[in-house]
Amino acid sequence: MRKNRFAAFLLWTFLALACWGMALGGFLANRQGNREFTAYYDSTVLTGKEMDIFTRDQEEEDIPVTAAWKEEEKESFTGSLDRSCQGTFLEVRGEMEVLFPRQLIRGNFPWSGDDQGCVISRGLSQELFGTDFGVGNGIQAQGETYTVRGILEGKDNLLAVWAKEEEGLENFRLSYDTDLVPVSQAEEFLYQMTGAEPERIFEGNLYGALSRFSLFLPVLILGALAGIRSLQTGRKQGDIRKKLCWYVLTGLLCLLFLWGLENSIRLSPDYFPSMWSDLSFYPQLLEEKIQIFQELAAKKLCQADSRILTGTWRTLLLSGASLFLELLAVGAFPEKEVWHFYSPLHSIKEKRIGKI
Repeated sequence: MRKNRFAAFLLWTFLALACWGMALGGFLANRQGNREFTAYYDSTVLTGKEMDIFTRDQEEEDIPVTAAWKEEEKESFTGSLDRSCQGTFLEVRGEMEVLFPRQLIRGNFPWSGDDQGCVISRGLSQELFGTDFGVGNGIQAQGETYTVRGILEGKDNLLAVWAKEEEGLENFRLSYDTDLVPVSQAEEFLYQMTGAEPERIFEGNLYGALSRFSLFLPVLILGALAGIRSLQTGRKQGDIRKKLCWYVLTGLLCLLFLWGLENSIRLSPDYFPSMWSDLSFYPQLLEEKIQIFQELAAKKLCQADSRILTGTWRTLLLSGASLFLELLAVGAFPEKEVWHFYSPLHSIKEKRIGKI
């Protein structure tokens, strides 16, 4: 019975750590996205030239790195091997890397003013050229011929080029240096640049905060439950050495709990009421965020936002699984087995001390 209990404890602990490790990996992969906002408009609000003028005038200000684009679906692409297919055509202005973070697997992005260069997805490269190594090949789209400069990760057929000065832009992605920038600050910047408020805005730091909290929740629960259990066990011990060991363990678990609490809550000022007596703040905020999420779910998101959303759900599910397995491990924790191995060691030490 004791062996079965100890084996169950080891099994649940291993599985809990494995799930938590995968959740941590997903969180770290989306970490840059926690600092970014994406604004979606239903129509063009700015031209490429107007965006260039605005960013040039704001060079001395602390402004976010910005990418803007216009997207067209079901465009026809023809490769140099005379293969054809349909896909998504993007015209991008600003920092293209902000729109495709950590997705470039070969080559490079077109540089500013490179009207003949493009980046394509791995899926489009395979479709038109039969290989992932499509850099240097030519593609015809919208009556123009482009040279592939780089390959992006992704199975969808996608082609992105540098937007012309007169081209209208309707979506904007902002990248900041921290994940604590309030969405109100991003909205103010967008209004200064475009003169219009976005119909929908994707808050990367909100999904980052959800992922962070779910990631540290198992740590918080473990610290709390294990701390309470070790304190109760320590009080029952008659041997002062055993009691001291359990109290030391309790202290370490309390430190673990405080560390998890400190790192689990990381929100921008927009998520705190100006007056703590405002009891309607959080119900209204929750209703607003649910409505925004429903609007975003009904529309197509850019690849970067889709990856953040997928990564958030993955972190939530894996953290939940880790918490469940952790509770099973705590329930199977064999404290009697610990002292079963501790007692002989303690006796050997006493005999050695007696001989000396």
